[in-house]
Parts: sequence; C-alpha cells; structure tokens
Amino acid sequence: MKILKEPLVHFLIIGAFLFLLYGLVNPVQNDNEILIDDNKINELVAKWELQRNRKPNLDELVGMVQQHINREVLYQEALEMNLDHNDEIVKLRLSQKMEFLSDGMAETLQPTEDMLKTYYEENKNNYKKPTEYSLKHIFFSSDKRKDANLDALKVLRSERFDDKGDQMGLPTTYEKESEQTIARDFGTLFASNLNSLTLNQWTGPIQSAYGFHLVYISEKVSSGYFSFTEAKEKIRVDYNYDASNKFKEELISNLLKDYKLKFEINNALLKTALDEKY
Repeated sequence: MKILKEPLVHFLIIGAFLFLLYGLVNPVQNDNEILIDDNKINELVAKWELQRNRKPNLDELVGMVQQHINREVLYQEALEMNLDHNDEIVKLRLSQKMEFLSDGMAETLQPTEDMLKTYYEENKNNYKKPTEYSLKHIFFSSDKRKDANLDALKVLRSERFDDKGDQMGLPTTYEKESEQTIARDFGTLFASNLNSLTLNQWTGPIQSAYGFHLVYISEKVSSGYFSFTEAKEKIRVDYNYDASNKFKEELISNLLKDYKLKFEINNALLKTALDEKY
C-alpha cells in the first residue's frame, strides 16, 4: 500500500512502539515504593560526571541517592495533594519532556539519499545562492543630522546626486558583491531592501544600521542555487527539523483523539475558530 511508504507513517509506527516499550520497561510502581536500581545509579553518576568532569566518591554517591529519594518522596506527596494541578511550571516541564521524547522518536529514522533529494527539489528556494550587486550609494548619517531621512529625500527630489553625503568607514561603491557581504557591512534591513529597487536609477532613502542611503544599482545578478552536494548537510538538518515537527503534529493529533475538548469562552469568533479546528 502506498500509505505504508510514507515517512510519517513509519514515524508513527515507531513512536507507538517506543511508547509501548517505555511502558514495559517503566512499569507503574506501588504508590509508596521508590525504586533505586542500577539504571538510576548510572543516571545519577552520569549527571555528576557531566557537571564536574570526574566520578563521585562513595560519600558523594550516597548524598546523590539521598537527594533523589528526598525529591521522589516530595514529588509523590505533591501528587497526592494534587499540587501539580494547574501549575504552569509543571505543565511546561512535562510538555517539554514529551517534546524531547517525540524528537527522539523522529530522529530514529534518518532520511535516505533519495528522500533528501526529493526534499531538496521541493524546497529549492531555501538553497539559493546570495544575489550579487554592483551599486553605489550616498550616505546620510543619523548621528550627524537632525533628520537624515528628510535630507536624503531632499537630495533625491532635487536630483543633486553629486552630493557626497556624509563620510563613513565603508565603501561607497560595490562591484558584484554578494548580498551577504553587503548585509555584513550595512545590516540585513538594508541588504534585504536591495532586491526590490529599480535598476539604473537613484532610489531611496534606504535605512541601514548607520542612517539612510540613496542607492543606485547598476547590476543585479542572481547566482542560482547551491547544488544538492553543496547543500547536503544543511538539507539533512532542515529535513530532520521539518520531519520532527510533522511527527510531533501527527503524534499530538492522534493523542487528541482520546480527549474531549470543551471551549467555554466569551469570544465568539475565537470559539468558532477553535471548534472548527478541533
């Protein structure tokens, strides 16, 4: 069947198996029982070594076990007293743990070469090479002027483009320079606006990290796309990130089938939207 070939179906099957396995290896204990086994000792030792870069001695190990027992007793008593009810911090921590578990499940299946190539083709715009620009600009300093934006507009309207503007420690002209380099010099806000500017005419004012600029772009060259081989590691990271999120959405969607959601809210539009969504 075609559905069995879908990666998300594989994730869900493995996820269900891992939840079942987790239940088998972590059986529900008696209310008053606190189990300290080798797994717990190894866990405590591993945390200690991670923090201190050495193994604990006997006294330190006894102290860790005692601390764990104390914490477990308080935890069980807190549950008995229903202190976890509507506690936002507790909810956040537990939901985060579920998300970590979900992410771990998603990571158990690594994509094949063909899956990565398909993902690359479907998301090719994410792997564009930066555009290259040839441009010149006139700079109006926000530090040196009362209203740098207005002064730049006056020059633009008067067409006095021989105005040298204000001096700065960066080039006033760029020849076939990448958008990344220009963003490094003037900030991402300035660089991101370049693509919308008309070629071969003065335009602006365009804001940068330093003030405002009138810009003349004589050439704009799209450099195409990074090849699959060039971008493979980024593609793998992006694929795993998206797959993890999709798996999490599918997992939550399936878990929600066992819950009845009731919305008692006064905002009619919000209630309608939530009723439609769930």
